[in-house]
Amino acid sequence: MSYLRISAIAAIAMLASGAASAAPEAYQVNLGPVARTNATKLLAVGRGAGTITLDGRKLTLNINFDGLASAATDAHLCVGVGIGVAGTCGTELAVTKAASGTLTGDVMLNAKELAALPAGRLYIQINSEKAPAPAGNLWGWIMIAHEEVGQDVPQMGHWFLPQYDMPLSVEHGSTHELATDRNS
Repeated sequence: MSYLRISAIAAIAMLASGAASAAPEAYQVNLGPVARTNATKLLAVGRGAGTITLDGRKLTLNINFDGLASAATDAHLCVGVGIGVAGTCGTELAVTKAASGTLTGDVMLNAKELAALPAGRLYIQINSEKAPAPAGNLWGWIMIAHEEVGQDVPQMGHWFLPQYDMPLSVEHGSTHELATDRNS
């Protein structure tokens, strides 16, 4: 085989492997009311859900929400210390300023957000007129795409358990302070 042919085959193999590893990653989010008290149980209401893809550092959001007691005012991408644990909100997201609407668009993740995503530490918070920040109205942790079954529907085989199925969850030993936590 000639040197030129071997070089061409190697170049094609490198391109093919690069393209395969660069495929977008699929995620999803389910938004629900924040922890409620007697004072907030009628104000922090509603639901939301959507799909999210990660392509390199670009996170593409396609989320619908409804049932808020008042109009949404803003939404943010937040980094918590674990699944279900509140953290620091940063990147502002484009959200419909109504009781029902969408949260869509592209966001370029910084290093801390990118490291938090596979650990289940990245979440979305929608604030509203009657349930403003810091507690907000709806929260939803971004999880890898997984099968969802309805209530009272038996599921055969593996069940999605966020603490175990997120690649870098605390149970896998890697969210006890990520390297990016020390750099912020």
